[in-house]
Amino acid sequence: MFLKRLSLWGLAALLCIAAHAQPTRTELRAHPDLAAGNYANYPHPTENPTPAPDGYEPFYISHYGRHGARYMTGDSQFRYVIPKMDTAAMKGILTDYGKDVLRRLNIAADNARGRAGDLTALGGRQHRAIAYRMFRNHRSLLGRPVHVVANSSTSRRCMISMGNFCLELKALNPDLSIDMDASEHDMYYMLPNDSIVVPKNTRDGELYDELDDFRHRMLNGSHQFDTLFTDPGLARTFIDPYTFTDGLWNIAADMQCLPELNLSFLDLFGIDGMIDGHRSYNASWCLWEGLMPGARPSYYRIYPLLQNFLDEADKMIRSGESGVRLRFGHDSVVLPFAYVLGVREAVHATDDMEHLHETFSLFRLIPMAANVQWIFYRKPGSDDILVKFLMNESETTIPVATDCWPYYHWKDVSTYYRDKIRDANLVYKKDGK
Repeated sequence: MFLKRLSLWGLAALLCIAAHAQPTRTELRAHPDLAAGNYANYPHPTENPTPAPDGYEPFYISHYGRHGARYMTGDSQFRYVIPKMDTAAMKGILTDYGKDVLRRLNIAADNARGRAGDLTALGGRQHRAIAYRMFRNHRSLLGRPVHVVANSSTSRRCMISMGNFCLELKALNPDLSIDMDASEHDMYYMLPNDSIVVPKNTRDGELYDELDDFRHRMLNGSHQFDTLFTDPGLARTFIDPYTFTDGLWNIAADMQCLPELNLSFLDLFGIDGMIDGHRSYNASWCLWEGLMPGARPSYYRIYPLLQNFLDEADKMIRSGESGVRLRFGHDSVVLPFAYVLGVREAVHATDDMEHLHETFSLFRLIPMAANVQWIFYRKPGSDDILVKFLMNESETTIPVATDCWPYYHWKDVSTYYRDKIRDANLVYKKDGK
């Protein structure tokens, strides 16, 4: 019985997991741009969608996407790094290489002034490309005059991402009816819901202590101080190595969002240095969002989004109509949402920070423009609704049995996730929604 069941659905899932099991360090050495983690540019999907079972056609798409490539959300890194290097220059301990790095930093800072967190031109192109592929892969749905409902967080970068996505869909099919909105009214499910009480965990403090030590080891500044300063010891008397190196790493990573500047700081880190920064933030995000064993389950704040996906899907199914539901927000939602869904890319975290990157990697989950899509299918004369899950447009697995992977029976999926919400026993603060 087990073998029969495995042959029906488990084998396909296991083969798909194996295809994604390449060691992360090997991947990063081959593609060092991925070491930027959640700054990494959106990957171009290469998989061909698995055809739906005979007679089934898409009728509803439910989506949540992160904004596209952006500037850093603040200028604190520039405000720390550049003045410290200016001081080093005044003290006469900046190497010629350090002077060149400082020149590049000033160009990047001038370009970023007044643009904290804003979408870059690349970010707009990313969302137009995702919209194009959504249309191409589901032309039988989006080629008709269906209704598209889109919401974004009230952040500018999310609103402009939504605009780019919807404009591309409208250009591809002028008969689409598209409503766009960005209101506090919807933020209780569009963002992590801070009204939900997150249960405490006795290991949380211990894990944060371990994380602090790990981050300081990954970004210790040894290489940077040796190459930028003629007297690294003197530089350490007025520069904090971790804060300085962390700032440089963030600036280096964000340059991928601004290809038109033709600036790079990867030479300041090398592949191994960028990988160490990736490991630092990989562990940080895993703990911050409560995905690490022993951490406080911060992902509880994402359950209202899951409830919204379920309720709106059931409403569309009951109506017998077709449509598209788009939501545009942040990495702080996509990451825990993927974990709550149990997609294969998000569920292999460990509290072993040294080796976490081997089983859990931000670039697989929340690159710029990351997204989760549920694609619903129906067949004339049948009430068996099927749904497929996409993580960054690639077919993925969820912890629900199926006999037709990558498609799942909606009745099983709905039951599983509604039970999951019920079992969470969510508690809201008195003034919560």
